Amino acid sequence: MTDIVICYNNFATSKSGGARESLLTLLNGLAEIHDITVDVYQTPPVDDPPDTNFEYQINTSNIQNVPKLKWANQIVNRFQWKRYLDENLMQDYDLLITQNQLAPASIAAASEHDIPSFFFVRSMALTGYEKYTPHLGHVTNLRQTDLGGKVQYPFLWKNFHDYRRAANNATRTIANSEFTSRKVEELFETDSSIIYPPIKLKKYHVEYNIGDYITMVNPRTKYKGPDIFLNIADRMPDEEFLLVGPIGPSKIKERAERISNVTHWEWCEDMREAYSQAKVVVVPSRWEEPFGRVPAEAMVSGIPCVVSNRGGLPEVVGDTGKIIDDVESVEAWVDGIHQILEYHDSEEQQTRAERFSAENQINRLTQLIEEVCALQ
Repeated sequence: MTDIVICYNNFATSKSGGARESLLTLLNGLAEIHDITVDVYQTPPVDDPPDTNFEYQINTSNIQNVPKLKWANQIVNRFQWKRYLDENLMQDYDLLITQNQLAPASIAAASEHDIPSFFFVRSMALTGYEKYTPHLGHVTNLRQTDLGGKVQYPFLWKNFHDYRRAANNATRTIANSEFTSRKVEELFETDSSIIYPPIKLKKYHVEYNIGDYITMVNPRTKYKGPDIFLNIADRMPDEEFLLVGPIGPSKIKERAERISNVTHWEWCEDMREAYSQAKVVVVPSRWEEPFGRVPAEAMVSGIPCVVSNRGGLPEVVGDTGKIIDDVESVEAWVDGIHQILEYHDSEEQQTRAERFSAENQINRLTQLIEEVCALQ
């Protein structure tokens, strides 16, 4: 029996996303191979305990927040979390796994208790690296950062270095893509292993029959590029477009409702319904996506993808998709869609998607754990 402790604030919380799904998929897969027990340490609420094929127990602790001060809030939260773990964490765990905001404090506690630790890096955005550059001096950083960074600069600085220390002190730092791994090496000066967000291939597979829609999934914020998608729809009036998921900005949502060739699904319980009607999937993201789950899901069925040259998106599609360098150029997107519809190889896309399969990622996690602790 291998005793694992999880420090993750959304393990049993309803308002969670891909990070929880990835972690649960990996743990369930691990439990099919080895006997494990899991103790979870998280912040409230516990309003969505997951169904798993392993036993787990949840421990919670309330922590106080600093309203509207993002970087100060992380520091204050971690101080409280570290104190809680110092008082409650047992020393006889075989492995600690952590991710997101609680990770730096959790890795510090694991080190003090001599517990091997895995730090899953899902997104570098939490570190503040876009607002703080480690090789520059304080004066230069203060000049180049935004107002929030200036006001909270000591906390911004400490926040970045807390994550950097955690990445260096963890027994294994695990990135979710080659892109994230390069960022870890560049900014934290340490190596990382790669475990992709695990994709359950059967969960997303449909027969690709060149459906009705040019589709975008997850248009919730402007940095995801829903306005770019609507610009494309304006330029291609003879095509039908589908937005899947809630749209955050009210102006963009109102605009989507006005465009005659755009359909909006606020929610889709089974993504196979959306993918079965897609002729091409477009990912016009403006920000550096750590991975790119949507194109990976679409490629399971050989659906062609056109993605922006941001973050891990090019890594996901490789040579099987169309990559747009000039993200704000509507002409570039329209040309890319025409090109990918004229020629794409569904079999190549499906083969590439297999590298992200849950089975492959679970095997990789098992190998890493076996390097660190004995599995019975």
